[in-house]
Amino acid sequence: MEPAEKMPKTKAQSKVRVDVYIPAPLKEEIEQIAEADGWTVAELYRLLILDGLSVYSEKSNKRLVNEQMRMKRKVADTEESAK
Repeated sequence: MEPAEKMPKTKAQSKVRVDVYIPAPLKEEIEQIAEADGWTVAELYRLLILDGLSVYSEKSNKRLVNEQMRMKRKVADTEESAK
């Protein structure tokens, strides 16, 4: 039997092990949800990470777009007042 740290060889994309500390009640809730929804705990963690990353990226992109729009407006206002 192989050590627990090694993932079996599959055709899926390669994965990297990540250790994260979370509050015990959150871990218990994740385990309950995984069991109730038919996921393995590892699958649910991956899903939560991917969904969380997606939400964060969307917010980050919106913030960047808003900052760029404000800068353009500021430059336009500066040019307008210089006339």
